[in-house]
Amino acid sequence: MKSITLSLIRHGETYFNIFHEFQGWSDTPLTPTGVTQIHQLAHQLRSLPITAVYASDVTRARQTATILCHDATWPITTIHFRSALREHFYGRFEGQKMTTVWEPIAQAHGCQTYEDLVTQYGVDQTQDWLSAADPSHLTETSQAFWARFLPGLAAIMAEQPDQAHVLLISHSSIIRSLVARYAPSQLDPITPENGKLTQLTLNQTVAGKLSIQIKTYNQTRLNN
Repeated sequence: MKSITLSLIRHGETYFNIFHEFQGWSDTPLTPTGVTQIHQLAHQLRSLPITAVYASDVTRARQTATILCHDATWPITTIHFRSALREHFYGRFEGQKMTTVWEPIAQAHGCQTYEDLVTQYGVDQTQDWLSAADPSHLTETSQAFWARFLPGLAAIMAEQPDQAHVLLISHSSIIRSLVARYAPSQLDPITPENGKLTQLTLNQTVAGKLSIQIKTYNQTRLNN
C-alpha cells in the first residue's frame, strides 16, 4: 500500500478575510498581517522533510506557497499550482458578506448562524443549502466540489513516491470539509485559522482506492 503525508496550510490572512466576505474563486491578496503570518510559519516548518509543494492556483495560495518555499529553504524547485485544489466556488455570493448570506439560510432551518448549521447538519448539507439559495445557480454543491477536489488529491498521490511528505497550500472550506468528512469529532474550531496546519495521511491500496486519515487539525506545528 502506498502512503504519503499531506500537510495542509490555510493561506495567510487576506482582505476578504478581514471584510468577512465569501472569497472562493475570487481573490484578494494577503494583508501585511497575512504576509507576516506566513514568514513566521516558514521558520517553524523548516524542520519538516517536505519533498513537494502543491497549491491552489489563486493568488492568495500562490503568495503563501512562494513565501514558504523561499523562507523555509526546502530543496523545492517547482510549486505545483492546480485549479482542482481551489476553494469551493460561491457563484453569486462571491464577495458578499457571509453573515448576510448565511443568516436567512440558517433561520430557514431553525438555526442562527453558519456554525449552528454545520454543528447540526454537517458541512456538506450546509453547502448544498447555500448552493440552492444562489439565484445564479453557480455555487458548487458538495457533490460537485468532491468530484473536482478528490481527483486533485489522487493526482498528488499518483505523482509522488511512497512515503513522500507533501505540503499543500489550501483554504478554510477545503480543510473544514476534509475534517468534517473523515474526522468530524476533530472539527473544533469549525473554521481553521489562517496560517495554521492540518496533517493527513493519504493511502492508496493495490486496487487504487484512496483513503484519508486526519492526524492533526488547526495546529501551529506539525509532526515530522
